[in-house]
Amino acid sequence: MISKKTFCLALATALLAPATAFAEIENPFKQGVWDFSIAGSGSSDESFDNTGFSTSFNLGYLFLDGLEGNIRQDITYSDVEDSDDFSGSTRFGVDYHFGNWRFVPFVGATFGFLYGDNVEDQFIAGPEGGLKYMLNPTTYVYGQVEYQILFDDDDDDGRFVYGVGLGLTF
Repeated sequence: MISKKTFCLALATALLAPATAFAEIENPFKQGVWDFSIAGSGSSDESFDNTGFSTSFNLGYLFLDGLEGNIRQDITYSDVEDSDDFSGSTRFGVDYHFGNWRFVPFVGATFGFLYGDNVEDQFIAGPEGGLKYMLNPTTYVYGQVEYQILFDDDDDDGRFVYGVGLGLTF
């Protein structure tokens, strides 16, 4: 049988654990820090035909506390029914990170170029935002959403690009 003291200690620990998610940490997004992140996905049918994958890389540098300039590369490849298709985009951006918590929201803007086999080559730009969750002082998981305004496409005003990945600061 569990003692009353052990039960109270376990209950107190369980109740305080969520509070640590919002505890302040040393700001990992301060001036002079580099930031690298990667995200990816893929799929294939049951015989590993009709395969596709996508990956995104981001390299950033913090010019001021919270203010990051970055370059991002997205690559998508698909091999579906004897057709190989490649597309990509290269973008430059600026993001601002808020706060010193385990959850670090950010907002920003990007400008770049979209290119590939089944897309119209064109300039793109737009806002973005997301949330980074610090696993430790240098490593995080993140989710982000970007809206890309397509400059040369008469049919569409834009598109959403979103991702989940892993990053680190150094």
